[in-house]
Amino acid sequence: MTFTRRSLLAGAAATASLAVTARAQVIPPPGFATPSGTFPFPPEVYRERRARLMSVLKDGVAVIHGAPRDQTGGPVSPPFHQSGDFAWLTGIADEPGAVLVLAPDERTFREFLLLPSRDIETERWDVERLPLGSLIEARTGMQRVRRTGSLDALVTQIAARSRTLHFMGPIVSASAPVPPAMDLYGRIMARVPGCTLKDQSALLPSLRTVKEPRELDLMRKALAATQAGHLAAMKAVRPGMTERQLTAVLEDGFRQGGGEGLSYDSIVATGRNAASLHYAHGNATIGSQDLVLIDAAASVGGYACDITRTFPASGRFTAAQRADYELVLAAQDAAARLLKPGVIHEDMTEAANAVFRKAGRIDEFTHGLGHFVGLDVHDAGDYAKPIPAGAVLTIEPGLYNQQMNQGIRIEDLYLVTANGCERLSTGIPRTVQEIEAFMVR
Repeated sequence: MTFTRRSLLAGAAATASLAVTARAQVIPPPGFATPSGTFPFPPEVYRERRARLMSVLKDGVAVIHGAPRDQTGGPVSPPFHQSGDFAWLTGIADEPGAVLVLAPDERTFREFLLLPSRDIETERWDVERLPLGSLIEARTGMQRVRRTGSLDALVTQIAARSRTLHFMGPIVSASAPVPPAMDLYGRIMARVPGCTLKDQSALLPSLRTVKEPRELDLMRKALAATQAGHLAAMKAVRPGMTERQLTAVLEDGFRQGGGEGLSYDSIVATGRNAASLHYAHGNATIGSQDLVLIDAAASVGGYACDITRTFPASGRFTAAQRADYELVLAAQDAAARLLKPGVIHEDMTEAANAVFRKAGRIDEFTHGLGHFVGLDVHDAGDYAKPIPAGAVLTIEPGLYNQQMNQGIRIEDLYLVTANGCERLSTGIPRTVQEIEAFMVR
């Protein structure tokens, strides 16, 4: 072979081009770049969940969108929280804007993960992301991975064969934006004759309501961390502290107890502030005669819990405070006595209402009785249907009276068992006697 200046230059250019391509496709080692894998369980757990869902759907196509990236702007991106349905089915917690497509009746490939296209310049500020390839499939356990730009074409192709579109939710009000899956389905039905839209919005909540043993294990760990924080706050509280100082003690206790994050923004409210249900400020000074309300919880493995305690800053309830507190406790116990498989949530609410109504205090109970808890602190579940064994939910009655400068809420986490229920948060003082004995100085 004869080498000329032109062939040498061409060879050098080709080598340089290959080097650039190689550099662009360098695969990061484990633990780097997103998607980093599945969390908190291995890929086969999520593969089994998807298979379970597809066995119910049987045919057609279902599109489940992950949470979008927060577009509020600013130099630093706010923390990203994945959609509960998407996280439960994929375990992918670190990819905003991802989409899952399930096609139960397809011959070869029945699940597709679609990820937004890469933006190298954005990645210099945010996080490195993997190029398409087998590594993403290995990390996530997905059969096929594509970019979200191919979503419309992919779903249209499957719909043209199956003619069934499964809407997995959420159901939103008429004034809310149209859910992206519903918007996509509408455009497909206008172009593919004979497509049928099936409402499957109750399916994922029904699957997610009953907690798996591995989910309960993480929730118990979150409760242990939550207990550590609440106990630390009860011991540390002193008149003259600020709400913010007490919050620091509380959340340090969560971390010391093994918490990995917060289930939601902590509410630490003293006196009159406690009468505001979702008080979100935090620098008032705690008074000597104040009741302090703490609604806060740690999370572990992405699983939440939700606990509220109300206690006297002085360590001792006044006679009036004791009477009101024990009224709230009686309402909680009235509801808990009904909690077992098959009960309707409305009946529990009425049991708590009856306690307040008899005392002439019903107008001071201004919120719902409780909610399901899991991957989301207000987790998926249908309150109009009988509650199944394996569900986890809060019971959290309260009395709120600004004129009396107090709010009282008692919130515990309950697991529905085969014959009744188990109060999971037993390690945090709850009765007047338990609280005063623990806070003795």
